[in-house]
Amino acid sequence: MTHAKNIFTYMLALFSTLAIVGCSFEEDHADCQGKGEGEKMQVELRLTASANSLTRSCSTSDGVTRASWVDTNAAREGEMMHNCFVVIVQNGKIQDIVEKNDFTEEVEQTSLKAKAELGNATFYSFANITPAELGITMTTTPAEIESKYYKVEGNTQTLSTKGIPMSNKQTVNITSKKQQVDLEVIRMMAKVELNFTNDTGYDLSIKSVKLTDITDNAANNVSLLPMKDASGNVVPNLNASATYKDYTVSIGGTSGTQVKNGGTLRTTFYVNESVARNPKYFVLSINTDKGTVTNRIAMTEWSKIARNDYLVIPVKLVDYRIELEPQVFTAIGVIPELKYDGDRITATFKSYGEFHLKLHVYKRSDNTELNNWTFKSIRTLEADPAGGEGTSIYDEAPYFDKRTKTFEGYISPRKGYAIHEINVEINGVTIPYRLQINKE
Repeated sequence: MTHAKNIFTYMLALFSTLAIVGCSFEEDHADCQGKGEGEKMQVELRLTASANSLTRSCSTSDGVTRASWVDTNAAREGEMMHNCFVVIVQNGKIQDIVEKNDFTEEVEQTSLKAKAELGNATFYSFANITPAELGITMTTTPAEIESKYYKVEGNTQTLSTKGIPMSNKQTVNITSKKQQVDLEVIRMMAKVELNFTNDTGYDLSIKSVKLTDITDNAANNVSLLPMKDASGNVVPNLNASATYKDYTVSIGGTSGTQVKNGGTLRTTFYVNESVARNPKYFVLSINTDKGTVTNRIAMTEWSKIARNDYLVIPVKLVDYRIELEPQVFTAIGVIPELKYDGDRITATFKSYGEFHLKLHVYKRSDNTELNNWTFKSIRTLEADPAGGEGTSIYDEAPYFDKRTKTFEGYISPRKGYAIHEINVEINGVTIPYRLQINKE
């Protein structure tokens, strides 16, 4: 009996030793930490206001950039977090809702304590919103959270004392070693910074700016959660029924803000995430005491403004404008219908055939036609149908004849549009203009 007991004791010690050795080689195994399947472990949720919806900065020929929305740029009260909460979902159900409301001042980063099971967990994170506002309780399903819309009043020059609403969805694998989970919340509106330089040759006052095709401030105008493309970049996630119109921002009241010749002015405002409709890129108009100056900003790779974007746009005010003159030259030639909105030029063709468009440059202040300019380039920024000659709306793409100062090309029977950038140099300054050609 004693011999049998000794053997049992020896085997028990051996198995205990093997178990210890096993843990030293497999430290990630839950059982080695005393946490089996279904058991919860303490985790720290570190929540940060997202620096930017894109992982890259980019620019166009006009110098428009997306910058990082970090503390140095988030300079206004309301651009960071005043309160937050996180919904933890595992196995298709809400496991916990953790909140933090004891902020003495707005912060860029905070942390919350929570418990989660080992394995995948989905975190729905929010800032400057409460669960009660969204109607989220422990009985809410993940599908209900993901289908919610929210009223974002992003078209504003001043922020609510509650701050910018923020949200996000992230899935993280909780392991025995993962006791800190990094989460971020994405602002549900975009910030626009305009940097004006007055190169007109005279003093002027800027009274207002207008940006086309901006989503209205309205109930349920955007989805509660952000949407990302295949590259991980945030893209607009609008309600299909959301309405839009031109958004006008007043600068300096009725009289405007004076910018002396050679001077500069910086102004910022906010907008809802938006999609450019017609034309297929955003147009910025500047209203001054000298009339309306339209700068066709090269946002064609940004036909969309996403939530959390921070758009920094340099605007050079010049005393020049462009006009196009259709020329009739043969019986088979076609004439477009031209539409001007300030300097905004849209040419619409209802038939197909050869066309000529003569380029004119005028001094805005006294309407004098100028001849001391040089044509630099024309390039296609966007086309639908995409492609070159024989695929797009052109059988022959437009080119510039420097001798006659005329764009010549051949419109095809195919319907669609093309957007071009025209660069003209005058007095050492290169000025980009935008021309949209439609084929109906």
